[in-house]
Amino acid sequence: MVTQMSNKKKEYYHSVYLETDKCVGCTKCVRICPTEAIRVREGKAKIDSTRCIDCGECINTCPVNAIRIISDSLDELKKYKYKLAIISASYAGQFAEDIGLEKALKALFHLGFDDIAEQAMITDITADIIRDYIRTHPKIRPILSSNCPAIVRLVQVRFPSLLSNLLHIESPISMLAKYYRDNITIEEKLKPEEIGIFLIVPSASQVTAVHQPEGTYKHLHDGAIAISDIYCKVMDIQKDLDKDNRKINSYANGLSWAVAGQEAQEIAADDIRTLAISGIHNVIDILSNIESHRLDQYDYIELRSCSQGCVGGSLNVENPFVAENRILNMVRSSKKLDIDNNYFFKLYREGYFDVIPLEPRSIMELDKDIKKAIGLMKKVKETLNKLPGLDCGVCGSPTCKALAEDIAKGNATLEDCIIRTRKLKS
Repeated sequence: MVTQMSNKKKEYYHSVYLETDKCVGCTKCVRICPTEAIRVREGKAKIDSTRCIDCGECINTCPVNAIRIISDSLDELKKYKYKLAIISASYAGQFAEDIGLEKALKALFHLGFDDIAEQAMITDITADIIRDYIRTHPKIRPILSSNCPAIVRLVQVRFPSLLSNLLHIESPISMLAKYYRDNITIEEKLKPEEIGIFLIVPSASQVTAVHQPEGTYKHLHDGAIAISDIYCKVMDIQKDLDKDNRKINSYANGLSWAVAGQEAQEIAADDIRTLAISGIHNVIDILSNIESHRLDQYDYIELRSCSQGCVGGSLNVENPFVAENRILNMVRSSKKLDIDNNYFFKLYREGYFDVIPLEPRSIMELDKDIKKAIGLMKKVKETLNKLPGLDCGVCGSPTCKALAEDIAKGNATLEDCIIRTRKLKS
């Protein structure tokens, strides 16, 4: 498990964890990490939990599968009298046409859930709410989507000046969890704590957000289960599903939000100009431009950490391009189903879905004591002048500047730079 480190006495939960025994110290994860959260020391990777945003980039790049994700087990359902599954829109794209979405939804009843809900149910009302938010906050431009937890944490860590630009309302699945818990409490005559609400999710950051909400995730959920885990179970019970004749209506028209760009496209209007970006490193480039006020002409920018959007999440099983194609085909042939939109808009108007302003993660400070920090900054500058400036990552730090900071903090030495050491010996 990731070592829990403290930042302002706060410990961070992470779903991403490192199996040290498997790590071969190749430094690929060091070079790909968007927040410089990983170092390789003594031949093994280490993850700084104050910097990690659970984006999953390291998982996708690790050649020996030493970095994995912890998600909740279906065994957690046993703790509750009534169990609801809220399904990410990307779930629909994981199953081949011979299985189909209806059968994949039926499977959840066989796996122990009493009812199911889809994120796709409320994309229309979410779009209405976001448009209203954009129009009633004209001084904030651009407003940044906050539906992706990894993006929210990225802004906290690397772009704290943009925290006020984040959309400060709850995510669709949080809204849906509130709606169903309220209704189930009345209809089933249960206490709120007797109801277990579990998200079926495509990414590590969504698992983390359930267990440690930041911004747009309140403690409205009781767990998060990987889509890949559910997929395996669905494959195991195919014969049972073939005998299940129940009819399930899917909100397929709202599934498109699993695909990058579809959210921005739906929110766009004559008076609202939108932009969509996917892929964590593309997002970083865009956020840098926003900080420099080069994109103030946009009203709303959709940001997704995974390439192609949620269909590209590391907890999915299907190729994202194949999953995207399936989902868009379903959307084209779908019929719109009704849900009580007035419920969501009323809570939005009353401020229930407002989120507490986020605080930045002060990861860049060298020391809390200003005098000591100034001294360390001087040492970093002096050390940096002794390094080759290649940013090769072979030393176990992502860049020469990062190595200089590590040296100043006492976490590395000049001898860790192999290039410099070889030059001195030659």
